[in-house]
Amino acid sequence: MPVSEKPNLLDIDSEEDRTVLVRAEAVRESAPFESRDRFLLVRIEGESLGQVTLLQGDEIVIGRAQTAGLCISDSGVSRHHARLVRGAGNYILQDMGSANGTYVGGQQVDEKGLVDGDIIQLGPTVMFRYSVTDADQQAMFEHLYDASVTDALTSAYNREYFDTRLASELAYARRHSAPLSLIILDVDHFKQVNDNYGHRVGDQALVSLVRVARPALRTEDVFCRYGGEEFAIILRTTDVEQAACVAERIRSIIGELKLEALGGIFGITVSLGCASLLCCETITSESLISVADRRLYKAKHFGRNRVVWSG
Repeated sequence: MPVSEKPNLLDIDSEEDRTVLVRAEAVRESAPFESRDRFLLVRIEGESLGQVTLLQGDEIVIGRAQTAGLCISDSGVSRHHARLVRGAGNYILQDMGSANGTYVGGQQVDEKGLVDGDIIQLGPTVMFRYSVTDADQQAMFEHLYDASVTDALTSAYNREYFDTRLASELAYARRHSAPLSLIILDVDHFKQVNDNYGHRVGDQALVSLVRVARPALRTEDVFCRYGGEEFAIILRTTDVEQAACVAERIRSIIGELKLEALGGIFGITVSLGCASLLCCETITSESLISVADRRLYKAKHFGRNRVVWSG
């Protein structure tokens, strides 16, 4: 269904989402007009609420295809849904024969010159605000988005982002018949770290864990704080044996960490459970998490500081 020119904040499901949109609107309107040389699409719904795309170049194709300049994993969006063409001072939006239509300000369009603040809708649910702003305000938009999807302590993605991203990756895997794997890891005897060295040192251990583990992953891998001292890694186009190799690499890197406390130098280890869709009786997020979680606890049962990816 097409949207109105300006989204009603009362229709946004969560207070957090409404806060992001209110701040984003204030940021957009605060940029001096003469300095606005950046063209942005800001997502205003769903799992990617607040995500910022900087428009560059003479033409950007938007669609579900992997080759699209702006790739959107949503079943209501066509493979090549619409394009943005650079005009004189602004971008022009053109529908590319999409199945579910392209809308600006609630009106279906074949071609429309965009102006600052326009609401773009692709298909039934995907929505963006087109914003013309400056470099400082672009940075603020990006900061607001990052703050909404990351864990405040470790800067890994947060649990809410994990839940929505896993659902999105599952839909992608089904649509493309592609493998998808999940690793769940837990810090061994973490209570003893807190008891022996204090919670501040325990927090620093988690920060250090993320700092050394994340560079060992691909750009497209999703590293999240799942809860407490537990983390999860979503691996697109990866089978369970490949996931086990990634998990073993992560285990080894974390095992080499040297952490400082008043009591001296200490280290931590982690146990990891791996699962892929082929390991599951049903192709659901719950099933994938359940299998990975079961294998994590097998790793702990068999002595910790190890990877389990079968059984």
